[in-house]
Amino acid sequence: MSRKIVLLVAVMVVLTGVLGFMRNNAQEATAVSQFERIDFEEGIVTASNLNLRQGASTEYPVVTVLENGRKVQIFGRLSDWFTVYDPETGYVGAVSANYIRRVEAPEDSTPEETKTPEDKETVSDGDEVEVLNPEQNEMETASELKGITEEEQLLLNLINKEREEAGVEPLKIDMKLMEVTRLKAKEMVEKNYFSHQSPTYGSPFDMMRKYHIDFSSAGENIAGNRTIEGAVKAWMKSEGHRKNILNEKFGYTGIGIVDSPTYGKIIVQHFVGK
Repeated sequence: MSRKIVLLVAVMVVLTGVLGFMRNNAQEATAVSQFERIDFEEGIVTASNLNLRQGASTEYPVVTVLENGRKVQIFGRLSDWFTVYDPETGYVGAVSANYIRRVEAPEDSTPEETKTPEDKETVSDGDEVEVLNPEQNEMETASELKGITEEEQLLLNLINKEREEAGVEPLKIDMKLMEVTRLKAKEMVEKNYFSHQSPTYGSPFDMMRKYHIDFSSAGENIAGNRTIEGAVKAWMKSEGHRKNILNEKFGYTGIGIVDSPTYGKIIVQHFVGK
């Protein structure tokens, strides 16, 4: 444990020195390597054996060796080097960017492809599903919402603002879908995975059917980010996520946001068309 702490401090000292130099010598910025901060993006090792070093140079000592296919979390870039966190060992260090394949995750993960199910009948495995009061409207607009958190409301407002600017009708909250997205986000944090495919429920569409969500088309966006605003900004820069957000066929949504020790927040948003 002490070794990991020392390593983390050493790496942060290196990065802080670079950033401090850039800030204090703004006129010379083009003459130094530019550090790009990344809000935790998944990367996969493509080399047979990749050295994880204490700094962004081959002159720094090797901390450990990452085998081909190892998944790491990228949180910065300095010239031709990524600064990464290895979840398996807990080590933080620098690796050559030439041997890391960036995955569009967590902020820019490829959203689940919009899908129209061949069979619209819902399925159940016997789990209890909350039934909405038939005297209430099942779908509620943003101004009528009850029972959602401040962060969920913020995400909805930001998404609907993007839709409004694109001339698309705003999304309405489906409280049954909220149950599904909250559960998915919670599971992603507890089981420490970042994927559209749940180890428990399968694909987003399988999960929707399991919880009796009726849909003719559907999509999923997921993100790992420190802020709601940062997640939406990243989604809008990604063609696939943007298509889900601005898809006029989608009229209803569910949102799940859970604090994550790895990403800050795990955010799941489902879109459905009836």
